[in-house]
Amino acid sequence: MQNDDSIIRNHRESSPLSTTSSLVGNLQAGSRERWETFVLLYSPLLRFWIRRERVALAAEDDVLQETLRSVFSGIGQFTKDSQCGTFRGWLRTIVKRRAVDHFRTQPAESIVSQSSLEAIPVPEQKDPADIQSEEQALTDLKARALELVRQSTSEKTWQMFWLNLVEGVPTSELAKKFNVSPAAVRMAKARVLSRLRELMGDDAHEIS
Repeated sequence: MQNDDSIIRNHRESSPLSTTSSLVGNLQAGSRERWETFVLLYSPLLRFWIRRERVALAAEDDVLQETLRSVFSGIGQFTKDSQCGTFRGWLRTIVKRRAVDHFRTQPAESIVSQSSLEAIPVPEQKDPADIQSEEQALTDLKARALELVRQSTSEKTWQMFWLNLVEGVPTSELAKKFNVSPAAVRMAKARVLSRLRELMGDDAHEIS
């Protein structure tokens, strides 16, 4: 009979979602489903960064589309040890470059000084969902990812994950509550975290 540690180890070794770069790996593999999920999860954050670059509201959609095209065409070359470091840093760099490209195409008379730009307040953001800061944008991304995972996870597995990782209920207590072994509680948490890594990559580690 396997002990608790071997059960968890075997799960990690056999699961295609166990690496910290599952999000990147799935996108690099060309998964259409994962790409559509990426667009759903990350577009609001990308849009927030585009606004931070002072792109006009009327041009947001165009810059977002160019950003997504660049991600799609460049994901095969992304590595964590690249100059941008994290996947999120890489995405942010692409947004900056596409914003620069956008401004280069604007008529000279429409370009104002940096000081003038800084004096212009960022327009209130109502789509998507009143993102007020980068921290809030990331919080919203995590909330969307958690909801997607919850929809595809049994209620029992989800509760064991949530109570253990987020609310800090001890594994032994949850094992008694749900009438399962401690290994089953740890397995439930590992499964949900694996699914989150599939959607969020390294950002999944920040959920607590």
